[in-house]
Amino acid sequence: MKGIMQTSAGSIAEWQTADRPDPGPTVPDPGLAVCVRGLAKHYVHPWTLRVTRGLEALDLDVRRGEVMGLLGPNGAGKSTTLKLLTGLLKPTHGQAWLMGEPAESTASRRSLGFLPEQPYFYDYLNGLEYLELAAQLSGMQAGTARERARHWLGRVGLGERPRLGLRKYSKGMLQRLGLAAALVHDPELLILDEPMSGLDPFGRRDVRELITEQRERGVTVLFSSHILPDVEMLCDRVAIMIGGRLTRVATVGELVEDGAQAVEIRCAPGALLELPKHWVGLVSRTQRADESVFRLEDEAQLADVLGWLLQAGVQVRAVTPQRPTLETLFLAAAEAERERRSA
Repeated sequence: MKGIMQTSAGSIAEWQTADRPDPGPTVPDPGLAVCVRGLAKHYVHPWTLRVTRGLEALDLDVRRGEVMGLLGPNGAGKSTTLKLLTGLLKPTHGQAWLMGEPAESTASRRSLGFLPEQPYFYDYLNGLEYLELAAQLSGMQAGTARERARHWLGRVGLGERPRLGLRKYSKGMLQRLGLAAALVHDPELLILDEPMSGLDPFGRRDVRELITEQRERGVTVLFSSHILPDVEMLCDRVAIMIGGRLTRVATVGELVEDGAQAVEIRCAPGALLELPKHWVGLVSRTQRADESVFRLEDEAQLADVLGWLLQAGVQVRAVTPQRPTLETLFLAAAEAERERRSA
């Protein structure tokens, strides 16, 4: 047993020191709100000593004033990344800076607003008291803190019952309160972990408006979300994470341009032509009550399909490009990564 433990301990020591990425610059670009170089987080099981890699060699830049969405399935490393940036976890190796300050320093928190995925609240406080506490912990004087607390309680739609105890709040109300606490001190950098979680459509709309307001104010926003339409509407860029690794950083437009452009051809009813065999899997047909619809998975076939339809005397009503959604692109990226890992 002693020999086994020595061997395991030796393996861990070798793993901790071997192949570490270069930590990067000691002074980050002043134009970056978030600068990450080689950031990793590994967990060692206390009994089996098995190493689980929660985050691996992350390099990420978030420019000042932009809104970046962090996307990925459960277990992709999104929450781990945000906890490392905010000091809730210590990295295995690598470095990060927030607003030019090392992420592990107290100075990096002064201009930071943070909403965790599962925020903790003091149930014996009411909404106004909680926001006053958050404001004073951010360095505000009591009078200013009270004024800011009232403002933000109303701004997130909770101002009608300021004395309601938090134990009586619904999940959506707590989510709104947590967002208000992250914004009460006017931060320059806002980090939000699943800010839409537990919100109804009206709540999601309000959060989108708040994020848009912060962008217009020049605040940098980094947030994770599973609600891809909201990400598509809000973000300047998106970072896709799968299996603890960053797979892509791009604008939504760049992601769309990378994929094949599908096309929909709407025709007059009765276009019951049999598709040529070489188009199977590339062209599909749907028969509706008032029209026939042909869908091309790649616009490269458009000229051939149109020529075939016109030659057959079919009346073509419309040709419409089908822009892929962020959800479609994300699912395709996740499936490709899953296939790569299983190969």
